[in-house]
Amino acid sequence: MTNDFSEISKTHVEAVLKSTPKAIRFFLDWRTACAGCGFARFCTLGDVVKAYQLDEKKFLEEAKDLVVQI
Repeated sequence: MTNDFSEISKTHVEAVLKSTPKAIRFFLDWRTACAGCGFARFCTLGDVVKAYQLDEKKFLEEAKDLVVQI
């Protein structure tokens, strides 16, 4: 995994959700409960990957477009 993904994985979910309205659709499409979750301020994208057992590379690659907007 590249350094870009390492940095992205440390981004908090709340920051992504506040950055763009598209983020809500992103989390819904990945079938997570992140949008509206009270723990979004504490969880990182890396935490989401682990908690939902997601394809890390694919998830973070897609999230990269949202994180750039922060």
